[in-house]
Formats: sequence, structure tokens, C-alpha cells
Amino acid sequence: MIRLVVFSLLALTVSAEFCYNDVVRSCGAIGGAINNCNSNYSGVETVQPDLQHYAATHIDQNFQYLLMSAYFNNYEANREGFSKLYRHLADDAWEDTIDLVKYMAKRGFNMNFDIVPRKKVKIQSYKMYELSSLATALDMQKVLAEQAHEIHSEVTVRKKKYHDAETINFIEKEFVGKHSDRIRDLAGHANDLHQLIAGNKDPSLAIYLFDEHLKKVVG
Repeated sequence: MIRLVVFSLLALTVSAEFCYNDVVRSCGAIGGAINNCNSNYSGVETVQPDLQHYAATHIDQNFQYLLMSAYFNNYEANREGFSKLYRHLADDAWEDTIDLVKYMAKRGFNMNFDIVPRKKVKIQSYKMYELSSLATALDMQKVLAEQAHEIHSEVTVRKKKYHDAETINFIEKEFVGKHSDRIRDLAGHANDLHQLIAGNKDPSLAIYLFDEHLKKVVG
């Protein structure tokens, strides 16, 4: 008898989590809700806010890169290679945002477009020198990479409430390697340009040649 009571209590506790039980209850009531009939499962709910802030960071960086690209494309700066690089990074940030929003919808929740990024690289002025712009872009990419690692670490925990294999696969496949490649490229660009202009009293020719190099290698 005691076992039967315990089993019944367990069944009632577990039943609250299932879509089928919502449907059965709603059929007997006008306007009954079926809250559990969604694609939310496993531990993705734990990192829902983190995914939203991660997407918000991508959106913010998209606009930052566009402004950097616009500055280097004006008649005064006239650096087509740098402008092309930052336009390429802006497009990548926007495409990654779309992928994140689609993934969140796939997993049963929406993007909150009212939130602001938890961490961002503050740019005091978009009228910047070439080397400082590369350093800024590198810092921005590291912010994204660190956020991806934080999300990955949260859903890697071997507990039912947190573990989510699908999110692990999504972050690894779509972002981890991509961030690593971008950071490597930007760090390489920054160090190469620094070596070209270090100790050079008139670095304009070196910067011009490096800009021409960027025009060829970007995209």
C-alpha cells in the first residue's frame, strides 16, 4: 500500500512536465493551457539568458564594425583594405546573430531584443589609427570567444538541469573554431603592421602597402 502511494505521488510530480498531460487537462477545460508543448528540453533553459546576451553582443559589434568600415572608407582615411576587413567582420557578426536567433527559436524560446550586452569593448572615437583599429577588433573578437566558452562550460556540466548536448554541438560547430580563426588573423594583422611601422619616421608607405595587402586577402 505504501509503495502504491509513493508511486502515485511520483507519477503526479513527473506528469506536470509532459505535453500529453497538458493536452488531456486542456480538453476538459475551456481555454486550457498546454505550456509544456514546446521544443524546450534538457538544459538549454539554463543558458537562455546567456545565449540572448551573446546574440546582443553580435548585434552591437555589427554596428561597431560598420562604423569602423565607414570611417576608413571616407576620403580622408582612404583605407579600402581596412574598410573591407571591418565590413566583412560586420557581415559575419550579423550572420552569426541570425544563426543564434534561429537556434533559440528551434529550442523553444525567443530573442529578447531589448537587452544590452553584458560586456563590450567601448570605442571612444571611430576616428582611429590603423593599428589601434586592429587592436580594437581583436579585443572585440576575444569578448565573443570568451562568451562562447562560458556558454559551453555551463551546458557541459554532467547534471540533468545543466547538461545540453545539442547546445554543446551548436557552439562548437558554429562558433568556437570560427572565433579562434578570426582572433589568429587579427592578431597576425596587428603584429605584422606593428613590425612594418615600428621605428619608421614616415610609416605612410608601409601602411599603404599593408592596406593593399588587406584588399587582396580579405573575403
